[in-house]
Formats: sequence, C-alpha cells, structure tokens
Amino acid sequence: MDQDKPYRIEAAAARALAEWKATFAEQVAYQAKELAKKSGSPQVITLGHYRQAASIAVQKLATAVRDTDSNDGRQEAA
Repeated sequence: MDQDKPYRIEAAAARALAEWKATFAEQVAYQAKELAKKSGSPQVITLGHYRQAASIAVQKLATAVRDTDSNDGRQEAA
C-alpha cells in the first residue's frame, strides 16, 4: 500500500479490529491472573505469566477472528 495515498477502512472492519484488540487484551489479563493464582503467589503477575497468557490469548483471538469471518456475509470456498 502506498503510504502517501489516503485509504478508507470499512466501518465493519474497524469495529472488528477494535473487538479483536479488546478480546486479546482481556484474555491476556484474565489468563495472567489465573496463572498467578496457580503459581501460589496470586498477588504477583510476572512477565512469564504475561508471556504464557499471551500465547493462550492468541488462540482465543484466532477463534474470535474465525467467528467474525463466518458472520461477515461471505462464504469461504469449500
């Protein structure tokens, strides 16, 4: 894409991106807290917890993206 030329983003695409970003952030925070609880120090969330949580959140995000694809009015080729 040419950086100097303006482009438009469909409203549905912008909404989906915002939802995906929120889903990812929420899942990372939630999973990190759960991992901290299981570690025996529930008050301390470490970088390691966030790394592991992010890996889990990526899987949740992939599901959210697939769900959006199935609801966008287009059919994928079989």
